Amino acid sequence: MKNLVTTEWLSKHLHDENLVVVDCRFDLGHSSSGYEAYLKGHIPGAVYADLEKDLTGEVGEHGGRHPLPDQEQLQRLVERLGIEQDSKVIAYDNQHSAMASRLWFLLGFAGHKQRAVLNGGMEAWRGEGLKVESKLPSVQESHYPISLDSSMIVSMNDVKQAQSEGRTIVDSRAPERYAGKEEPIDARAGHIPGAVNYFWRDNLTENQKWKEPLERVGEVGAGEEPIIYCGSGVTACVNILAFQEAGIHAKLYPGSYSDWISYSDNRVITLS
Repeated sequence: MKNLVTTEWLSKHLHDENLVVVDCRFDLGHSSSGYEAYLKGHIPGAVYADLEKDLTGEVGEHGGRHPLPDQEQLQRLVERLGIEQDSKVIAYDNQHSAMASRLWFLLGFAGHKQRAVLNGGMEAWRGEGLKVESKLPSVQESHYPISLDSSMIVSMNDVKQAQSEGRTIVDSRAPERYAGKEEPIDARAGHIPGAVNYFWRDNLTENQKWKEPLERVGEVGAGEEPIIYCGSGVTACVNILAFQEAGIHAKLYPGSYSDWISYSDNRVITLS
């Protein structure tokens, strides 16, 4: 699993000179709880990245609830975390890899190749009795002129073009939200017409360990570059990673469903 590392691997390489470990814990219902948990105890040497302060750009009328950071913001983040061009970056969280996968995706978007997610996250690390610390690390900021890879993302108009071509569009949200039977966040319930549902949490077991690639994505999007979305472009990154593990290059619709419905003439589908 080239985009995942085990707790055993990380514990052995924790003191490697070019290793950067990033704690991405974040709770959408209590935005400060992730950082509070980090302060109480984190993997030794880990730095912290906040979903809404660091991994999200400026929210506007369009672009969804968690738009991607622009190049300047993303470069500031990479440099603040001390990431160099030869750094091996390991991200973790305790939300079934959702926030860690978002950072994993953003680093790839910024052109950084050596990055992975900790399989099992903080739960696995603690569960194996591995050391945690509350000490804040001393980080030397880097100088890393990044270059964004626009081939990894698609726009709303690209999604419409994909619809007309019959390409695979994957909705990563829970089946109830996909069907439009419940919608706890966005103003309109349903899904983008033509999208199939592949719940992002189905990539992991109950103990937050990743399943084998072919067990996860099967034949969904095989032979093409599927477009992946969720509510706001965060949990879709879990599916992006899963597809990549299975050898399928998928693209992210960053604004996702919350961007799609910000255009009043865009249709949505509900299932009875």
